[in-house]
Amino acid sequence: MINILKSESGAIISFVAAIIVVLVSVISGLSLVAIVQTDQVQTQYQQDMLQEELLLRSDAARTLFSLELSRPILERRVEILEPHRTTSYTIKSIQRTISIENFMGFTTEQAVAVTSTISARRSRLFSSQNVSPIKRATERYLRRESLAQFQYFTDQESSENVDGGTEAGAVKFWGPDVLNGPVHSNDDIWIQQAGGGNNGGWPTFHDHVTTSGIFRKYPTGIHLVDSGAPMEQIFQGPEPAWLEHVPGIIFEPNANDIRANGIRPFTGLDADIVHVTISSSTYESWIGRYVYDGVQDFTVYSWYPANASQANAVVNAGYNWFEDADSIWTNHIPIYNLEWVSGPSGSVINRCVWVDEGQLWIQGSVGGKQTWGCADTVYIIGDITYEHTNIGDPPDDEDNLNRQDYFGLVSEKRIFVKYKHRDPETGDIMSPNCNDVYMYGAFAAIGLGEGEMASHWDGIFTFEYQHPHGSTPNFTALSPYTEQETTYTYIDFHKFIYPIMPFVPPNISGFNLHGNQPPDNLPCGYNYEAPGYLNSYPNSANGNPNYNYATPYGTDWPWLNPIWPENRQTIVFERGSLHIFGAIAQRRRGFVHRSGIDPYNHPDQMEWDLSAFHYDGTHPSTGYAKDYYYDQRFLFVQPPCYPEVYRGFGSEVLTSFQEESWFFVIPD
Repeated sequence: MINILKSESGAIISFVAAIIVVLVSVISGLSLVAIVQTDQVQTQYQQDMLQEELLLRSDAARTLFSLELSRPILERRVEILEPHRTTSYTIKSIQRTISIENFMGFTTEQAVAVTSTISARRSRLFSSQNVSPIKRATERYLRRESLAQFQYFTDQESSENVDGGTEAGAVKFWGPDVLNGPVHSNDDIWIQQAGGGNNGGWPTFHDHVTTSGIFRKYPTGIHLVDSGAPMEQIFQGPEPAWLEHVPGIIFEPNANDIRANGIRPFTGLDADIVHVTISSSTYESWIGRYVYDGVQDFTVYSWYPANASQANAVVNAGYNWFEDADSIWTNHIPIYNLEWVSGPSGSVINRCVWVDEGQLWIQGSVGGKQTWGCADTVYIIGDITYEHTNIGDPPDDEDNLNRQDYFGLVSEKRIFVKYKHRDPETGDIMSPNCNDVYMYGAFAAIGLGEGEMASHWDGIFTFEYQHPHGSTPNFTALSPYTEQETTYTYIDFHKFIYPIMPFVPPNISGFNLHGNQPPDNLPCGYNYEAPGYLNSYPNSANGNPNYNYATPYGTDWPWLNPIWPENRQTIVFERGSLHIFGAIAQRRRGFVHRSGIDPYNHPDQMEWDLSAFHYDGTHPSTGYAKDYYYDQRFLFVQPPCYPEVYRGFGSEVLTSFQEESWFFVIPD
């Protein structure tokens, strides 16, 4: 080695070796630096990926609220500060309407796709900014939720009679009730084992049942869970079959979406009634107006004929009841006549219609997607069916799936299944709802009562003419003056005192409007009169103040019957079944059947006080049996402009969008 170093060539070799060592050292150092730097950059990129995922996840609520308020989703920037650098993350979102399909193949037009892309830009001390190559993107599918997603929704479980106490307002599910769709209430739900059915007297729920309160057993009020009730037998839906204390659904009293987006073909027509018949995607209408005909005077006689045979018998016997009976009172009654004119017609294709003045009377066969809303009361005057579904068949049957027809009906007051009505064109009495009713669609009565006895003005889904009483129809008979045929009208106004007076002279107190119950157990009024009244003619007091007139049987309060006056024997009490294929939402539980003997509405046998909702004497049971079937399509498709779902307590309100899916995509 020493000899190599002493030689010239040896020195060169040594120098080269040293250079190699130095180069190896430098390269090694540079490699180590590169490795460290690469590791640091890789760490930063990994941090970018994690941070971007967290920020994308946290952006969900902002996206939802932007959509709920119908505002564009603004760009969002978040800065992360570190000792030697600042990283700015920017999220940009775009939205578009899409169609998605669920497992049954339903198309959901209301779905919204939101694509959110996030990128990072870094700046260091004493250096310019540089863009991170890490960019992430997500796709979020959202759809609106509406009240149609519940087969049965109520805000308050008690009935309109709740101002009379807990018992008067009690409404419960019991044996005959079978519901196959989701059920929710913002109130305690009462369950009773009674009434028959096929489940040991218990109601049967085949889908989720939720309440913001608890389940109670009727009539004790004990917690159903603690009562020993067979919960799995009652609630047979998928787990969890029932839930208590869930967040409430905000039940708005205004049909805001329909008001904002609906067409208004009836505005400015001065309508008291808008009568609509739907035929597929078209409709025709009549406009009804009540015309004031002034106050008319009707003399009340101590005896007056109730039909043609009585009148003719008196005339043929040579008598005249206008002279042989006393005039004991004079009724002063304002008269209103309902007049009809032809109204607008048109088409409704995937739209909503708003009726801003007057009641809405509606019926027909619906084609396509349409929703009708009204600021006033809505009356269903006949079947509401789907064009592409056979009457009686479910529209969501997988073997015969209706992909076209969806109907919504919304009232800012109440929805009634109408009794009888007169055809606006012919005047004929129509009674399609007196022997089963078929109703397809989603129905919402969202009215909020105000003032005294507000519960009686809350939105309910119910039926018209719940307290029937017979009245006296017009008749044609001989005139006691001319012995010629004449038409007698407003018969009851000549037999009874209207309106009810707080004071009536004692000698005619029996002639107050009242409800004596005839022996045949049918409602009071025509065509029954007590033998004492029929045989009392002629009954002039001849100036004797102590003369006691015979009392006629009571009759209807004027115009309580929708086609007044109606013979009591033609009144339809039991009106078949309500076959509802769809959803019902209501502010308060409405009756669909009445016993006729409840003490709240019938406190005694001889009292008419409509201001207190007292309806004279008792009557046979009346109304409908329930046959409710949920339309599963409403879980994915809602009628246009139908009221949306808002969840939460107080100010903690979540939006009405349901997230269908959320996943990462390759960014552009």
